[in-house]
Amino acid sequence: MALSDRISQFYRRRWQKWLDRRIPREQQVTLNQRRIFIFLTRQGFIAGIVVLALFIGGINYANNLLLATSFFLASLFVIAIHHTYANLSGLRITALSASPAFAGEEARFLLRLDDVREREHESLLLEWDGVVQPVPWVNAVQDVAVALPAPKRGWLRPPRLKISSTYPLGLLRAWTWLDLDLAAIVYPHPESSEVIPAGPGRDGEGERQRTRGHEDFDGLKDFTPGDPLAHVSWKHLARGRGMLTKTYASEEAGSDILDWNAMPGLPIETRLSRLAFWVVLLAQHNHAFGLRLPGTDIPAGLGIEQRDACLRALALFGREEKPK
Repeated sequence: MALSDRISQFYRRRWQKWLDRRIPREQQVTLNQRRIFIFLTRQGFIAGIVVLALFIGGINYANNLLLATSFFLASLFVIAIHHTYANLSGLRITALSASPAFAGEEARFLLRLDDVREREHESLLLEWDGVVQPVPWVNAVQDVAVALPAPKRGWLRPPRLKISSTYPLGLLRAWTWLDLDLAAIVYPHPESSEVIPAGPGRDGEGERQRTRGHEDFDGLKDFTPGDPLAHVSWKHLARGRGMLTKTYASEEAGSDILDWNAMPGLPIETRLSRLAFWVVLLAQHNHAFGLRLPGTDIPAGLGIEQRDACLRALALFGREEKPK
């Protein structure tokens, strides 16, 4: 590692420790003088140089007009400092909730913005984990949903949220870095498979499981290119009911328990993704199911709570039970 990189990491760690002490992790934060930083923007820096040049020129040439102009512009800076700071001061940010998501999708974090003194705030900018979302106006209570990328399963605790504003003149920027106590759970990305990974049922007996095959007639469907002509129902075609294809299914032993051990040889993430697919599919069809993982055994059940419990177990397999 280069010397410059080591120096950069050292100061970054020092900055993070200082920030953690000054603005610790909280679920609700009210911005005040301790939590707000303010400095010149690029336009403000250029304007400051112009004011300084006017002031020097006024003194050098004893030009009262240049001096008056420089004093007027300097007074605007003073007024802008007060109003830019006041646009963030008193703003209260509350972390409401975080919706679960599948890996590769986006998790939605819900925030509430209001003011303890019932004042209005204008032209705010939220920057969170690479996502930039403007908030033009905060009047009374306003809920803001921010969608953040969820690249992998487990707990997603986003980095610090940056809230900034250059209102009213754009000469200064006031901002803060907030560590909100909010985390979303990310489920494995569902990967489809044709055979359900089922193990022994609760009573040790199997139940009917349907897979594609050529043994038992299962029904009719509309003909699609690529279907074998031997499966076309010519009787229905002759009666003018259109071109239909016969479908068949084989009957195999199965159960209501989705079992980790039913997919030997597959990588961990692939197993979890396929189990997640069947959890979602069986829940959509209101089919009772359970889940068996190494160290986890969820009995068969129905409903959204059953689905969420199984998806949570898959998401946290080999991960921390609580977000850090």
